This record gives sequence, structure tokens and C-alpha cells, in this order.
Amino acid sequence: MKVKSINKKWKLEKPMTFLDVLLFFIVAVICFFTFEHSDILHTAGSSFGYLNGHFLDFYEYNAEFGLYDSYMPITYLTFALWNIPLRLFGIVTEPTQVVPVFVVMWYKLLPVLLYFLSGWIVYKIALEINMGRKKAKICAYAYLTMPIGFFSQFIFGQYDIFTLFCMLLGYYYYLKGKNKYFILFFALAIPYKYFALLLFVPLLLLKEKNIWKILKSIILVGIPYLLQYLLYYNSEVFKEYVLGFGVTGYAFAAGLDTGAATISYVIVVWLLIAAWSYFESPNQKAGVIKWSLFLLGMVGFCIFGLSQWHPQWLLLIVPFLVLSAFLNQNTKIFMIIDILWMLFFVLFTVNYWYGRVDENLILYGVLGEKFGSGISYKTTMRDILILKDMNLINSAFTFLLLVSAVFKHPKFCVKEFSQKVDDCMGWIRTRFLGGLAIFLVPAFLCFITALTPPFMTFKTEKPYEHISGMINRKVSQVFIPQKGVVEKIEFMLGTFRRSNDITLNIDVVDKETERLVYHEELNMKEYDRDTWITLETGGLCLKPKKEYRIDFSCYDATGDNCITLFRTQDRKNQKNGYVIEGGEILPYNLCIRIIETN
Repeated sequence: MKVKSINKKWKLEKPMTFLDVLLFFIVAVICFFTFEHSDILHTAGSSFGYLNGHFLDFYEYNAEFGLYDSYMPITYLTFALWNIPLRLFGIVTEPTQVVPVFVVMWYKLLPVLLYFLSGWIVYKIALEINMGRKKAKICAYAYLTMPIGFFSQFIFGQYDIFTLFCMLLGYYYYLKGKNKYFILFFALAIPYKYFALLLFVPLLLLKEKNIWKILKSIILVGIPYLLQYLLYYNSEVFKEYVLGFGVTGYAFAAGLDTGAATISYVIVVWLLIAAWSYFESPNQKAGVIKWSLFLLGMVGFCIFGLSQWHPQWLLLIVPFLVLSAFLNQNTKIFMIIDILWMLFFVLFTVNYWYGRVDENLILYGVLGEKFGSGISYKTTMRDILILKDMNLINSAFTFLLLVSAVFKHPKFCVKEFSQKVDDCMGWIRTRFLGGLAIFLVPAFLCFITALTPPFMTFKTEKPYEHISGMINRKVSQVFIPQKGVVEKIEFMLGTFRRSNDITLNIDVVDKETERLVYHEELNMKEYDRDTWITLETGGLCLKPKKEYRIDFSCYDATGDNCITLFRTQDRKNQKNGYVIEGGEILPYNLCIRIIETN
């Protein structure tokens, strides 16, 4: 009897308790301080242009500091307001990406707070849907613990929550029938990320059938974007880096080639969803709820299942997928699907963004600050997770997203939205811990092995920009060995997103005697995207504390068949390393890592 009682007490399906909330906060705090991506350094760092009084010349001013900004002004203004204390106390005084880790954590805190507030809005939406308080709390918890959404906020450390926060408020007022606030909050969301417009239109068409009112609403929702556009249209930097932002073309990348033109899958499917929204006319509020969530899920599949995506973008559809799952007849199966979705999401990111969205996210957190100079990732997440077939991975990811969207159709919804989901708590817990473990376990394994020999004795800062193409050119990086036996030399390669049929020569030379101690030739045809290259030197013995030079040269390249290397920001008084080109010492390093043993 006692054994049965214990089993019942610790049964996974027991109702949500304070321990669930506590566990969430513990994992969130660990991930908050441990992981981060460099994007936020660029965006939040650029905001100081506004705090220094450069409003109308914001983009040109930041360009003087090497920060070429790609977002609309609202994103930088949001960070500027948040960063006022840093500017007032002189902690950060100008646009920069080089800041101490506590400043990075300050940047990250703003989107994290909005993430928590968005959970409260999901709770309010669930109440508006008539789920009841208990189910609404579980729904909000399921949103906050959704692995892909949690990853975007606490591990990848992005700020797409600005867009989502506004969209959730807009959707809340949409359900309440307050059209002005629905338009207002989506109008604020669109300049943050244009995806918001793709979700707004189907919602509008589902309720509104009058063509003139539809046109009026679309015009109103575009006003904040238009005002920002007009304010900076004369800025050449704005035109090139904001209006010419390359990722906006992803929607046209996949399509049907008719010979005369390519028909975009995203555009056609999205227009079909918009038309479906217009011709569907739910009579009651329950019908509006079912259809709106279904259509939002379909839009999510359209924009992320049929085109290239970035990891943080998926947060934008997470709450709508969760809300629709809680109206489904089989909520549990979607909690299981979320685990599989996270699996293929992680597999995709660690393969496609190898060296950037993987164990390297630790480098910008507190552990990276403490151990950064000694981290040499001998084992990568890509090695541990094994599966590298990108076609298979992306197909599985897209299939799971499609299932999560299609089977939320209103015909699969429960009649009573307050129907209990207590039997799902076990899978919600498993989804949270199991889904995150897919990323966290291999990431920490990589970090632990990195703290054992061999050690990284020379490591430059994060990539700042690439140098111009390597055409009939030699660029040299000077470094000073510390241990004496170089096991690996790693450098970051830029390919211009193509496979280049050329040869890159890498020579290690004693700087004082000009004696060649190592030579390697790499055929660039093997590489078709920007990545870190690892050279296994076989235990190259060098004299510690003596200067050596790594010469990179390429003499068979042309303008449309060449590669590039990445470099750090300019720094005065370089001590441990520097670049030489044409006999001139330059104030930066190439993006290089030297891994040694004693």
C-alpha cells in the first residue's frame, strides 16, 4: 500500500504544482546566464546611436562604428529606452558590440521579461476562449515551456518576442471584438518583423467581408511602418541594409520554375490561406476562435515550412500552436509531436549553422566569459547528434509542422473548450525537459570536454566582417604559441554562399627566419556556406613565446569564383596577434583559433 501511494504521489500525470513552476525558473535561469548569440550585441549596441542624440542620421552614425543596421527604427528605439541606465552611468557610451558579460545579460533581460508577460497574455487569451482558469494556467505553462520557444528566448537569446508580444495583444483584442486595438497592436508588430502582416491579413479577412473596410484596415495597420520608412528613406545606409535586407527574399527562394518565371510556393499558399479566410464565415465566437487558430497555424506552416527560416523566428507561431492544441480532441499527441519537432529543429540548426548556433552559444554567456580562453571544442554537437542529411532533417521538420497545423482544423476541436487536459501534464513535463535535453545535454558535454587538454591558446573575438575576396592575394595572421605543440588550426571561411573551385594555401612560417614549418592545400569546392575550417596539423612542434605567421594565399580565383576570410573589429595595440598584408601591420586579427598541448 505504501509503494502504491509513493507511485501515485510521483506520478507524471499529477496536476501542475508549484514544483513545475520552480523547475521552469531553475532551468530558465541556468540557460539565461549560460547561453547567448551575438546578434543581440549588434542590435542592442546600435541603440546607443539614439541615446547619443543621432535620430535622423541614426544609420549613418552607427556605420561609422562599423555597425550596419538591418532592422526598422522601432527595434533600436526599444533597446534605447531599455539601455538608458547604461548610458547615464557611462557603462556603455557609444555604439559597440564589445561589452562585458553583465551588459549582455542586461540586454537579454528585456526580451525575457516580455516573454514572461507574453505568457500572461496567453493565459488571458485562454480565459477569453473560455478554457477556464485551471486549463488556462496549464496552457500558459505549456506555451512558456514549449522547447522551440524556450530555445529562442533563453538559449538563442533573441528579441523576436517584441513582435510576438504585440501580436498576442492584437489577437487578444481581436477575440474581444475590439477592432481598433487589434489593428493598433499589429501595426506596432509589423515594423519589428514583417511576418506579423502575414498573420494579420487572414485574421482580418476571417471577420471582415466588406472590401472597403478591409482596405482601410490594411492601410491603418501599415501607418507605423510607412512613417518610419519615410523618415529614413533618404538614408543610403537604410536603403542598402534595411530595405535591401537579404532574408526578406527567402519567400521567393523555393518555387515552381515555369521557364518564364518562378512561382513562389510561399506566396501562392499564403494567398490561398487568405482567400480561404475570406470565404469562411463562422457565425459564432467559438467558430472564430477555432478557425482563427487553425489559419494562423497554416500561415506558420506556409512561411516556415516552405521557405528558409532562422531559429528565433519560430517563436512567432508557438503560442498559436499551443492554444490550438489545447482545443484539440487529442492534446496529448501534439505535446509528443513538439518533442520530435524540437529534435529535428536542433539537428537542423547544429548542421546548417555549424559553429554558430550550437555549443558555441556558451561563449557569450557567463561560462564563456570565465573559461572562454580555454575552450577548444574537440567534440561538437554536430558530431554527437550524428545525423547530417539536411534533406531528411528538413523534410521531417516540415512534415511535423504541417501535421501540427492541418490537424488543428475545427473539425478536430472539442465542443467544450474547458474540457480537462490533466492527463497531458506528464507529456508537458516530458516535452519541456526532454525537448531541451536534446540541445542542452550535447552542448554541456562539448563544454566539459573542452575544459580538458588540448587547450585553445589563441582565440580571436567573434567575426566582425569578412575581408574582400581572396583573389591573387596573401593575408597573414601572426600568433605566439603558448604550449609548444599545435594540434589544430581553425579559421572562419566565407564562401559567398556558393561552391568555389579554387585552392586555398595555408602555410605556417617562422616569422623571424622565414622557415616554412607547415603547408596545407584545401580545395574550396567542398564548402558551400560560411563555416569554421579545422586543420589537423598532426602535432606541429613550435617554440613557445616565439612569433609565427599563418599565410593564407589564393592565386587561381576570379571575381565570381573566390572565397574570403573573416576578421575582428579594429583594435589598437594588438599584443598577442595581428594581421600583415603587403608588409603592413593591420589593427585586427583574422578569425582564428589555435589549439595546443604541452
